[in-house]
Amino acid sequence: MKIAALQLSNNKSQSEIESYLKTAVEAKAKIILFGEYLLNPFFKNLESKRHKKSQWLEQINKENENLLQLSSKYGIIIVTPILEVVSRKLYKTILIINKGKALRYRAQKLMPYEHWNEEKFFANTSPKILRIPPIFSVGGIKFSVLFGYELHFDEFWLKFKNENVDCVLLPSASTFDSSLRWRSIIKMRAFLNSCYVLRANRIGQYEDAPTKTLWNFYGDSLFVCPNGEVIDCLGDREELLIAEVDKKYLKEIKECWRFRS
Repeated sequence: MKIAALQLSNNKSQSEIESYLKTAVEAKAKIILFGEYLLNPFFKNLESKRHKKSQWLEQINKENENLLQLSSKYGIIIVTPILEVVSRKLYKTILIINKGKALRYRAQKLMPYEHWNEEKFFANTSPKILRIPPIFSVGGIKFSVLFGYELHFDEFWLKFKNENVDCVLLPSASTFDSSLRWRSIIKMRAFLNSCYVLRANRIGQYEDAPTKTLWNFYGDSLFVCPNGEVIDCLGDREELLIAEVDKKYLKEIKECWRFRS
């Protein structure tokens, strides 16, 4: 079964995004994954515009409505992070959209660092006991989702293993010089869980005003197989990755390594 990852910056029009959806559908992909902060603004940009909150909340709601309309138009499941507005509060959320209907997963772990403090900015809460993200089946294959930062927490992966998840869809917005570290962690997670991992990272830049430095979102969206090997990857430009999940290969790996026994 084919799935896709879309690697873009967040300044693309709806028509441009729609052209990639058409390409993925023509390639017979059943699912397409978007990176973090692709359809909505990067939260650091919003931090500096707190005085215009009503204006950008309205813009975010409009962008999310357009997304639901797109999903009704194409026969493909869209998995995408969004900024979700509820009672003027902003949540970091992943939508799993199929024919205009959506499952929602709100991030449970958010970055708490001084230079990147999503924990302070968003209204998400971090429960003492982490909940398993939504699991959905397509073509007899079990999928789930996870935000990029949540990749680092073992509790999620133990839950995926217990639920026999076959493929984890991982949107991210990774920057700085972290590509080798991310590759190593993703390969390890895929191998020890005997599952596929599809990562969609964004591209583009953000200028940090206080330090006047550029943050480069470097791409490197990739598809890792249950044997811990990178099957396919993208560079640092606008691209679409088409990958294939093989049920027979999954079964062979599980029987070979027996990590799920």
